[in-house]
Amino acid sequence: MLQLEALPSDAPKNCATCGLDLGRFRCLSCMDARMLCKTCIVDMHQAMPLHKIEVWQMLFLFPCLKRALGLVIQLGHWLGDTCSLPTVVKSFVIIDVDGIFTVQMATERHHQLLQSRLWPATTIYPQTAATFRILHLFQVLSFMSKISIYEFYHTLARLADNTGMHPPPDRYGAFLRIIREWRHLQAMKQFGRGHEPGGIEATQPGELALRCPACPHPRINLPDGWANNTKNPWIYRLFLAIDANFRLRRLNVSSEESDPSLNHGYAYFVEEKKFRSHLETYGAVILIEEKSTCNNHDAVKLVNSRGGQGAAATGVGAVVCGRHDMKRPLSVGDLQKGERYINMDYFALSMLTCDTPPWLVISYDIACQWHKNLFIPKFHLPAHILPCHNNFSFNYSAKVGRTDGEAPEQGWAATNALANSTKEMGPGSRRDTLDNHFGDYNCAHAQHVVKFISFEDALCREHSTAIDEWRKIVLLWESDHSQVNPFAPLLRPVTKNAVHLELAQEEKEETSIEICHDVSPSEFIAQGLQLEEAQVRLTDDIKELGTHSTDLQRMRVQQQVNCILRKIEAWIEVQKVYMPKTSLLRAKDDDQRPPGTEIHATKIPLYLPSAALRLGATDPAAQTSVIKDERRLRLTQAHDTLATLREHLLLKSYLVIWRQRFSQGQRYGTKANTLMHRVEMKIRADAAWYRHVYAALDVVSTHLSQHEWKNGLSPLKAEDVRGLDDYNESLSEGQRTLSWIWKTQLQGGKEGLQEALRIEWCKSCAHAQHWQEECVLLTEEMRRVQTTFQYYTGLWKDRGKNVGLPGARAYALKQEALWNELNANACEQWNSLKEMLPSASPEALDSEIDLDSLPHYSS
Repeated sequence: MLQLEALPSDAPKNCATCGLDLGRFRCLSCMDARMLCKTCIVDMHQAMPLHKIEVWQMLFLFPCLKRALGLVIQLGHWLGDTCSLPTVVKSFVIIDVDGIFTVQMATERHHQLLQSRLWPATTIYPQTAATFRILHLFQVLSFMSKISIYEFYHTLARLADNTGMHPPPDRYGAFLRIIREWRHLQAMKQFGRGHEPGGIEATQPGELALRCPACPHPRINLPDGWANNTKNPWIYRLFLAIDANFRLRRLNVSSEESDPSLNHGYAYFVEEKKFRSHLETYGAVILIEEKSTCNNHDAVKLVNSRGGQGAAATGVGAVVCGRHDMKRPLSVGDLQKGERYINMDYFALSMLTCDTPPWLVISYDIACQWHKNLFIPKFHLPAHILPCHNNFSFNYSAKVGRTDGEAPEQGWAATNALANSTKEMGPGSRRDTLDNHFGDYNCAHAQHVVKFISFEDALCREHSTAIDEWRKIVLLWESDHSQVNPFAPLLRPVTKNAVHLELAQEEKEETSIEICHDVSPSEFIAQGLQLEEAQVRLTDDIKELGTHSTDLQRMRVQQQVNCILRKIEAWIEVQKVYMPKTSLLRAKDDDQRPPGTEIHATKIPLYLPSAALRLGATDPAAQTSVIKDERRLRLTQAHDTLATLREHLLLKSYLVIWRQRFSQGQRYGTKANTLMHRVEMKIRADAAWYRHVYAALDVVSTHLSQHEWKNGLSPLKAEDVRGLDDYNESLSEGQRTLSWIWKTQLQGGKEGLQEALRIEWCKSCAHAQHWQEECVLLTEEMRRVQTTFQYYTGLWKDRGKNVGLPGARAYALKQEALWNELNANACEQWNSLKEMLPSASPEALDSEIDLDSLPHYSS
């Protein structure tokens, strides 16, 4: 790096090209680092007049102005030809990627600048221009980094002079105009306005907006007779999502008169004059305030209180494609206060004027207030009350596939970085800038829509005796929403006092154990299992005493110890009859115990058949009966333990809802947390006890070679211990699977458990149906995308035939090739995907479909 600051040590003193004069000049932009004379450096850069030149001043290299070299940029003639009557502008400023340069320019008309890829700041006597490549660089860079024009221009100024002592002429205002003109005319060019007979003047509203190729467009990608398809019109639904963004605000600077928009409703923003007229006409008619029937949503509560002083626009509202996240034509506009219906209504209705099919699915994060038959996006749904969850959720609505309705949030994330630069703009500049960025966002999605369409696995569900009845309820509700909603609970929620009562009743039943001396083998095993459970509960009670327990608490525990000890001693006497070899095990334990040491009641081994089998202390003649009895009782015990575990998980779910609703403040929050801790302790105890029972059952079943019970029972892992509605942030609701503990021995049971299972089954059916619908929608969307690409291929082909200008014809053929390549790429990438998609048709997804007969596909 230091070596480049001086002349090469072996470089000749004379010019490296002609050798006639001193070589004092070097170009920093060329790969050729040789030192040249003034004449040679000028001749070499006639076609590269914007390169940076340095001159050797005997001690160091210093930037050299091209005017000082006598370099004159001549336009309107071929390179090497000389103009006989040149009009030379002595100080013409050119903005390029290497900086801002002042050059001598020989030109007469602005079209000569355009032919040389220079964009003039004015059309009459231009004194400033920007190269096409700097305009293209800024446009792409702003799309990727959201850099402002101010930052970009002053970066170029520093490239020209980073010391600040020799700044280039200030052309920031001219560059602002050039960028706006470039963006506007580029859009006109890309959408074929130069190929249409009416030209720019005949541009129609929304014509410069790029449509989503996967959405239905009646004149572009829908088949003949689609409007008459009354049996399955849902595959031609247009999915829309409405939302507002309060980051893209604009301060009260400039005005419509001083800064009008170049896009008069040609792209994504609505036409401003008509929009203002709508606000003036209906602003005083529509109610200012409306009380929400749902939660206290900011979108409703702050409808008239957002913004503040100095804000001309508090944000923007928009309607986007609900499945593919692309802005719709004429769907964006400014908000003057909050998310008022008068604004959002206009954006939605304005969008509907642009080639829209009659069947719509509209998602809005306050849909429950905006219109009672619309859907709420999935991510926003938790902020709503339970009836909104059940009535306005995509999860439970038919014929919507796996749509989530959250597309606007993704689009806002990509444009929020523009807030700092656009808030200081005038109204027209801001709309044009956002239109340009929305267009690039749509373009990127259209080019990569092939990658966005994907396929996921369908659900696989278990059966229950009540499924037929539940299915009837689901189908009835889908056809008539006034019927009972199968996704909503019918029973009254469990109260805190009910939970306390149920736990107290369980604890009362747990302490009632009686030992009978004249017992049968099965009674002997049953009493042993009861004693085993009593030891576990006693251990838990001792752990809860703590270091500061009272005398009364310790006395009660000691009474339990004495009671269980007497019962164990009586039971051991019976065990000597049925399992005599266990006496040897106890004698061995006594020998290994230090003299005078007493064993605690919770530590006395019972040596049930499962434990004796592990130690080899079995009597083949008499032991088979008790082993079979333990197997049968353990099997029942395992199912009972799972039932208890499920009930406690349901209690936890109810407590979570109760705590969120009613436990406000530290006092009630502490009580709720204490009760929740108590239930969680029960859940952990149930899980530990089931694992113990499962291990014992596995031992006796292995001895008897009977393993059919494993079809209904499985080892209990930590991730299996979860409720019906446990939330996993890494999975969407449609991908959530049900733990196996809810799929075994579910017949009968408590009414609350049956209702919870009914709701969960209905949700699973809805999710499974949505996956099947998604397959049908994906197949239709792939067809629409390819049809759209083919439509634009033919459109540009026709445009190329109908123009006489060679450049216009070449550009049309270039666009035709681009759309044709997109179509070919889609065909190539989707060949394997179409084979993976099931051969589901819209007709197969009617209301009589047997959801449980659906196959399980893998992607």
